[in-house]
Amino acid sequence: MAELQHTQTHPKFTWLFLATPKRHADVCPVVVRFNADTEEKARDAFPGWDLIFAAKIRSECPLYQYANGTFELNISGLEVRHA
Repeated sequence: MAELQHTQTHPKFTWLFLATPKRHADVCPVVVRFNADTEEKARDAFPGWDLIFAAKIRSECPLYQYANGTFELNISGLEVRHA
């Protein structure tokens, strides 16, 4: 049940962009990230910036847990088999 509640309150993706401010297009781009369900919503969070799509990370990935604004790798549930 905790997993169900987690996905109901947390956006499905973290979006990463290379971003430069429109007023200063000659500066080096920075990486910005935003949690949202759609790319459009993520882009809307950065008005006044030119954004180049860099990555879309699923928040519901079973190997990762989202906590305190960061992703943590969870490998405790993995099974190791020898061939």
